[in-house]
Order: sequence, then structure tokens, then C-alpha cells
Amino acid sequence: MRRNGIKAFISNEAAAIAPMYAIALFGLVGIAGVGFDYGRLMSMDSELQNAADQAALAAATQLDGREGAMVRARNAANDYLASADSQWVNQTRMSNDGEGRAITADILTFRFYESYDGETDTFGTEITDDEDAEDANVVSVTVNGREVFYALTPIVGAISSGDIAANAVAGLQAASCNVPPLMFCAPSGDNNFPTDDDIGIGIDLHEAPQSTDFFAPGNFDFLAIDYEGIRNNEQNKTLGLNSDLAGCTGAVIETRPGNRTPEVRAVNTRFDLYGPGTPNCRSGGDFCPAQVVRHNSVRRVTFNGNNPNNSCSTLTGGDIIPVSEVPASLNVGNQGFPLDACQISGSCLSFGDGNWDANSYMMNVHGQPNAGVIPGLDLDGNGTITRYEVYKWELADASRRQPRELGRIVDGNRTTLYCSAPTPTNGTPVIPSTTQKDRRVVTVASVDCTDLSGRDAIKTIRWVDLFLLQPANITSSDKQILAEIVGPAQRPGGGQAFQYYGRNKAVLLR
Repeated sequence: MRRNGIKAFISNEAAAIAPMYAIALFGLVGIAGVGFDYGRLMSMDSELQNAADQAALAAATQLDGREGAMVRARNAANDYLASADSQWVNQTRMSNDGEGRAITADILTFRFYESYDGETDTFGTEITDDEDAEDANVVSVTVNGREVFYALTPIVGAISSGDIAANAVAGLQAASCNVPPLMFCAPSGDNNFPTDDDIGIGIDLHEAPQSTDFFAPGNFDFLAIDYEGIRNNEQNKTLGLNSDLAGCTGAVIETRPGNRTPEVRAVNTRFDLYGPGTPNCRSGGDFCPAQVVRHNSVRRVTFNGNNPNNSCSTLTGGDIIPVSEVPASLNVGNQGFPLDACQISGSCLSFGDGNWDANSYMMNVHGQPNAGVIPGLDLDGNGTITRYEVYKWELADASRRQPRELGRIVDGNRTTLYCSAPTPTNGTPVIPSTTQKDRRVVTVASVDCTDLSGRDAIKTIRWVDLFLLQPANITSSDKQILAEIVGPAQRPGGGQAFQYYGRNKAVLLR
């Protein structure tokens, strides 16, 4: 009987599943723990990757090709996204390695490169010296050194993920907007030109005939920018338009070399000078002059008799002639803004030093011999007077723009009057406003011309405003534009032009 009971117990299958679950429970708990810990691992990986992406994008915003770019790039990422005290600091909620939740700067690694090829996943030359930051165009940021210690695995806390790292690569995607198609070559090796120290210096720019040294410092060229909505035969006269490029180009702008006289003639419409093939001043300001078009010329008016009541302000018409054609006996002096003294003497060439003869200008043009004692000329109060400051002084009061009699010559029954010519007579002047730039100010790309040759992509250092001193010289193959540096390009009406002429957007490359 006992033997039969034992046999029955052994063969009885009732409730047999419970032991199986009891035995399998250890495995099920282990599988669930692995799944939970794997999920935590993947979440931390996402947290670190997000931190790497944001740090790379923040760093890339500073890679503007200027001095100190790499230092600024690291600071942009560290100070805002990797500082425990920052409200924008990236955090990991999954790491339990005892290092806190903040993903701090001590685990960020930055590497900078000249370029990155996404198709082959290869980098160009690595930039390791902060002094060479102008060449850094790409940043690689690595976040490393965080761990997850497993919580629900069978051996609790004894196994960790090891150091988990994340990497991101970013750079700037650039576009140029609202700009005229004009550039000049900056001084050799100066990747910051112009700086604040260069404001007020004279620039003697040339469009030299095409040659191996065409893109030498101080030479200018035109840019291959197509304008929409204008007449086809005016694509080579765009510097006479009143509106700059409406919209943006792509990241790459190429030069458009060649000696194009129509474009230079179009520049001169800003001085009320209209040559063969140049359109007349139009409604809206295209091909129209500035309010003050004074340059090294005078207006010559001839009338019968010698009526002393006839004056430069009462007589109209006449011819605009260069000062060189005025009789020397009148000693009228130069009537336009000169270059710097060192450029006139030849001791400096394309780029001057800002020292110009303000006293002679004020005497010749306004009959006031000492510029240094005239209130309102030193507009920025720094002790020096720039030509652009004098120009704005002239704009501020209409009486300063009235024609002056420079001399008269009586020959029998005819009198010839020589007058200054400060205001336009052929076109309606464009008045500067909060939405309208002065026509004597043109925005130009300062370009690193190293290795430029023929039609090639440019590397813009920065956009700069130039004040045109004289009409462009169109009498020879070596065209010439004389100007003064106003400073970094500003929006119409003044103010910071950040993201206006050059729009840079940080983008992830990997």
C-alpha cells in the first residue's frame, strides 16, 4: 500500500507548473534585468549624444575664420552647455557612476580641422594651435567617461557598461545676403582685415589686367552674383543699382574676373556721372547719385557781361570739368577728398595709414583753414577726423552743400565763373534713411586672396563698408577706386549687421 502511494504521488501531475515557474523565475528576473539595464544604457547613450551634438553646434557657431575662434568655440560649449552652474547644462539621468548628473567640461574633448568630407568620412588638416584658428572650419566634440552600473542583473552592481562616449562633428553653413558684387584683396597674411585700428585709412584699389598676380593685395574684382528681376543687359552694371542683392546666395561665391568698364561706369552714377551706355537715374534710386557728389572737379559757367549779381547759386547749367582744367591763376586747390598723404607721396600703396590733409580740404572746399577747431567734425570724439566724418558733417547742414564761387575770369564781354560742385544736377539724389544706405557708401567683401586664380571661390574675411572718395577711374585698363574704410558693414540706418550680409548657420556634419 505504501509502495502504491509513493508511486501515485510520483505520477500525479497536478500543480506541476508551480515548480517549473519557481525554477524559471531566476532566469526571467535575469532577462528582465538585462532588458531594463539595456534600456538605461541606450538612454544614457542618447543623453551623451545629445550633449555632443549641442556642444558641437555651439562650438561651430564661433568658427568664423577670425582670430581666437577656437578659444571662443570651446568657451561657447563649455560655459553654457557643460557648466554645472549653467541653467542650460546638459545632464544624464541614467548614469550612476557617482559623478553627478551634469555633463561637464572635463569630459569634453575638442578637435578642429580645416575640412570634413562627409562622403568618405575623412577630415582635412587638423588645427592644433589656437594661433591658427582662422583655418579651423570644422569641430569634432567627444563626450566620454560616463558609466552605467547595472541595477537588476543577477550580479547586482558588479557589472558596468564601461566608459560610454559620444561624438559629433559640426561646421558652419554660410550664405551671403544683401551684398553687391564687389571684393578687394586684403593685405597678405592678414586674416582679420579690417579691424577697428583700420577705420579711416585710405584704400587705393585697382582692377589690374588679368595676370598671375591679378589677386594681389589692394586689387579689386567683381563677384559672380546674378541679380533677378533686372534687365539682361544690366547684369554687368549692378553696382549702379540702389538695392543690393535681394535674398541670399549659396555658401560659395566665385570671382568674375575681367575688365568690365560698364560696371565701373555704374559706380560713377553715385557721383552723378553718366557715361556711354550708363542708364539714367530711375525712380526708386537705381543709377541715382548721392546727396553730396563733390569730387575733384568744378562747374564752369560762362555768361555775357560782368554782372556781379550772377553767382554760383543763381546760375544753372554749365560744364563739369576737372580741377586740372581750371586756370592755375585761380588756385582753387583740390575739391575732392584726397587719399592719405603716404599714398600721395608713394611711401605706402594700396593701404594707407589714415593720415590725410583735412586742413587743406576744409580750406579749399569750405574756406575754413583749421579742421581741428570746427565743432562737430570729430564725430566719434577720438581726436582724429576721418573723411567720412567730414562727409556726414556736410550732410547734416544744407548750407554746407551750397556751391561756392572759386573764382571768375573776365575776357572782354564774357565772364567765366568757376564754382564748386557739391550737389547733383543730372539725377535726383537718394537720401539716406533707416532703410536706405548712403550712395557714397558701398559694402565690399574683404577677401583672403591667397592662391586665388581666375574664376575661383573666395574666402570672405568680413564684409566692410567703404566710403567712396572719388569717382572710379575708367580711363585705362587698370581701373581704380579710391575709398576710405568706414568699418564693419552695417545695416541701412546703422546698427549691427550680424546675420544680414553673411548668414552663418551651424550644422551637424556627422
